[in-house]
Amino acid sequence: MGHSADVRVDIDAVTALVTWKSSFADEVASRARQLASATGKPNRVTLSHYRQAASAAIQSLAATILDGDPTLDDKAA
Repeated sequence: MGHSADVRVDIDAVTALVTWKSSFADEVASRARQLASATGKPNRVTLSHYRQAASAAIQSLAATILDGDPTLDDKAA
């Protein structure tokens, strides 16, 4: 780690990563709140709720990544 590498990342790649991260976090939080509400304690979201929510959100994230964003792909063409 004594040397630094010059790495360039396309803005479209960074934009996609930020979008995916934000979307995933929003979905996990929303699903966890729904799970908490279903248990009758909407004001108490637990780690278990987040784990369950993240598991489901991972599948959504994977689909989003695989489907791609045509507006980002068009810019690369």
